[in-house]
Amino acid sequence: MYAAESQWSAVLDRGGAVDFFGSLVDVPQQRRFADLDTIGRYVAAVLALPAVATAYPVAGPVRVRDRAGRRRAHYEPATTTIAIPMQSPWALRESVVLHEVAHHLDCTASAQQAERRSWHGPSYREAMGLLVEQVLGGAAALLLRAGYDGAGVRR
Repeated sequence: MYAAESQWSAVLDRGGAVDFFGSLVDVPQQRRFADLDTIGRYVAAVLALPAVATAYPVAGPVRVRDRAGRRRAHYEPATTTIAIPMQSPWALRESVVLHEVAHHLDCTASAQQAERRSWHGPSYREAMGLLVEQVLGGAAALLLRAGYDGAGVRR
């Protein structure tokens, strides 16, 4: 799953026309963030999108904080907080932020939030797919689904 999302994120770094099995699809260039306030406003806007709010009506707001270390971003279900290592340029990408927002949606929609068995299971991928479709568009969502499939990630 991480390999598929990393490859997909690299495509979004460039944006533009992508040859997808002989068809050209146009994908946007992903946003890069400079500070926590900008990430927080972005996350709030994503959660307020009608399709997202309808699909996940109990999701509620998310807090965003700096994370110590440089190797990982993560989501904290107990405090509904996304932790982003602000010192790491790779973590300041839109794909990373959407990944953590998908965890928020998955956890708040699931009765198992305290005992997550599969952080990247089908319900996570469903949330991620919806976010990508709504924020980045159908072509970006298609490439992500194809990446999951190519990496052997199954429903």
